Amino acid sequence: MEPVSTILFTLFRGTPRHGEWMIACLEGAWPWLMGERISRVCRPLRFDRSRLTIEIADAAWVETLRGMKPELLGRLRQATGGEIHELDFIER
Repeated sequence: MEPVSTILFTLFRGTPRHGEWMIACLEGAWPWLMGERISRVCRPLRFDRSRLTIEIADAAWVETLRGMKPELLGRLRQATGGEIHELDFIER
């Protein structure tokens, strides 16, 4: 049996609302996925064609989060059933 999260993430796949759905789901789970400290300085901004863009609100965290990219991508891929393949960061 597939996990419920895998089923939920596929509901809007291939539709114009898929990106919005992914962001909404990620926002709800963000503190759990990233941890309290990291979730206070960044947020999921955009999802398009398997690429998630994360907005970083605190410039002091930019290099730290870029250095954690493989770990963060792994967490996000696991939580979304492999929906996310690329991870980008932008500063606010």
